[in-house]
Amino acid sequence: MPDLAAYDVILVNSSGGKDSQAMLDEVCVLAESAGVLDRITVLHCALGHVEWPGTSELARAQAEHYGVRYEQRHREQGLLLDQVRRRGRWPSASARYCTSDQKRGPARKLITQLVAELGDLGRPARVLNCMGLRAEESRARLKKARLSRDEAASSGRRTVDTWLPIHDWTETQVWQRIHASGVPYHPAYDQGMTRLSCSLCVLASRADLVRAAQLRPELAAEYAELEAEIGHRFRNDLSMADIITAAAQATTAERTEEAATIDLGEGRLWWPRFERQSDRYGTVFLLTGPDAEDYVSFDNAPVGQPGRLVAIVVETRRSGHCGDIARSLAPVTPSVGEEITLGAGTLFTDADDDLGVRTAVGLVPDDGRDTDWLDPRALYRCHNQTVRLELRIGSHTNKRARDTTSRAA
Repeated sequence: MPDLAAYDVILVNSSGGKDSQAMLDEVCVLAESAGVLDRITVLHCALGHVEWPGTSELARAQAEHYGVRYEQRHREQGLLLDQVRRRGRWPSASARYCTSDQKRGPARKLITQLVAELGDLGRPARVLNCMGLRAEESRARLKKARLSRDEAASSGRRTVDTWLPIHDWTETQVWQRIHASGVPYHPAYDQGMTRLSCSLCVLASRADLVRAAQLRPELAAEYAELEAEIGHRFRNDLSMADIITAAAQATTAERTEEAATIDLGEGRLWWPRFERQSDRYGTVFLLTGPDAEDYVSFDNAPVGQPGRLVAIVVETRRSGHCGDIARSLAPVTPSVGEEITLGAGTLFTDADDDLGVRTAVGLVPDDGRDTDWLDPRALYRCHNQTVRLELRIGSHTNKRARDTTSRAA
């Protein structure tokens, strides 16, 4: 690890995504320990309407959470689609002009500005450029050194080192750090995205591209029009027209699967203490009344029915729960109207012997696992929030619901 106190400028590049967020937390914790938190500047290179809505605002809010400087830049010669139209070609893995022009170029200009602000030091300024690249993301990133000299960005007035603080982290470690920090993350992840960059990135997986086209159909249509205009496929193996077709087919299938929705009740969501202690995380209950002292009854819930358990946030408040310390999970306050998938499987209920009614509802997973029957990450997003609980029929094999369990583990 570099000696942070040896650098005059610590620049943290933030896309607003999960890796940038975990990296920012790591760098700020280390910098505060070294007494150099004030040397950090967070840079977000805004990409205009092709990035996920709210990304720039989130990146700013994350920087403000740590009390560090925030700077936002964009390519002055035009944004991504302007470049594509002018070049007549889309970026690709071998020609990533989007990264060099939209991110690396503005970053170097900011480094020049930050070094100039230091004044005459009597020596070259030392700049640490932090990036949230992780080895498990690709072979190319696996080969990158965790700390290296950036000769192209260095000059007689400055030396620039590139540091990858979370290079050896797993995705699970990233999410654990995010939840432990309590800092909000982008809602696109809970809507099915695995990465947060351009909404429709040429390097994204097919699944992410299809999901993005479902979530942002107008942008996908704009990409398809540009694709037809320049006569160059979005990717050699996948056109934007193909992506839009796949998105439409997937949307139709999802609507068919979720044609039936059963309302289970509304109230403040909690769960029995033993669920956390046993790591089962299998049931929840809803509390009502002025002091949340009454239980919602699930006597009429469709026991044995497979489906997806979804919490729709009606009212929010701060949760006082300590979280799951062993897993570094802490409550996070959601947004009103947000739909949060708690899990997928076959519905069951548990009775309260003292009350004589069924006060707890849960799902038995299809794979026979003993723990995390519901998604702990989603649960701590709902704890003590007023939600409307629904069972959506036919969607118990929904991939997103399965994926959230592994992410929270």
